[in-house]
Amino acid sequence: MMKRTCTILLLAALLLLAGCRASQLFTAQSAGLPPQACPVTVQPDDPFIPPDPWPATSPDPGRFWYGNPELWTALPLSGSWPQLANGDKFWLWSEQFDVHQDETPDFTVTAERLDAAAPTFRSDETTNGYHESWHWAMLTGVELPSPGCWQFEVTYKGHQLEFVVQVPEQ
Repeated sequence: MMKRTCTILLLAALLLLAGCRASQLFTAQSAGLPPQACPVTVQPDDPFIPPDPWPATSPDPGRFWYGNPELWTALPLSGSWPQLANGDKFWLWSEQFDVHQDETPDFTVTAERLDAAAPTFRSDETTNGYHESWHWAMLTGVELPSPGCWQFEVTYKGHQLEFVVQVPEQ
């Protein structure tokens, strides 16, 4: 009798815990936060600081610089990038990029969904853009085929940059 009672209590506790986890996940997703199952790229303890003339921190307070002088981008602090499912501009910087020598930089962006099957995203249609707060940058458009956990790889002049973001359902 004691063994059966312990088993029932254990099962009840597991079901309760599973219910709490499911509700926490639902709440996190509905709030636009990445689920714990997606290993989003977070700001490192020793953050990347771009070389001059770029600002030391991202002009967007909700983002952080990620990468190295050869190739970097601005990632969301939350790890969640909702606009990528509807189409968004994707900005990249490199101290090797000179808009006066190359108006259409040769870089490639690919993305693969980690948490479910989905077509791979690829873009090599590039241009450039300028804003006084972040100077010249390389630019492409990204429109992912579905929400989910996406791993990106960017290549430019032999340099690679990899990161993971959560694209929540809208």
